Amino acid sequence: MYFVDRTAVVLKPTARFLEWLKTADEDMPDLTLEQLRTNCSVFLVPEFDEPEEVVSYFDERYRQIFEAELAGWDTDRARWPQDMSLKAFWEFFDIEIHDMVLDMEEADLNVSPVFDNMM
Repeated sequence: MYFVDRTAVVLKPTARFLEWLKTADEDMPDLTLEQLRTNCSVFLVPEFDEPEEVVSYFDERYRQIFEAELAGWDTDRARWPQDMSLKAFWEFFDIEIHDMVLDMEEADLNVSPVFDNMM
């Protein structure tokens, strides 16, 4: 087991995200917020001393994260929310911060860009 010098941040959709999801796709299965929040994106970010620093880190990158999360459900930008502001981002998502990240495997991590080829 190895300590990873990163902070893990779980991005959890809120009820506002679920509302958008249901309006964006009429054929969407009837998901509950609890179901939606069981398998969330996890971001590894630099280690920070204070939770507010993690929030600031997300504030600086919110647009890329917002677009990636929406595109994961609906790639048609015409159906995305008109308001893609920082305020809207924090209405659509909560974060859960974990500063103890451990790797159980000895194998190297495979690292490749995620957002470059999404849209």
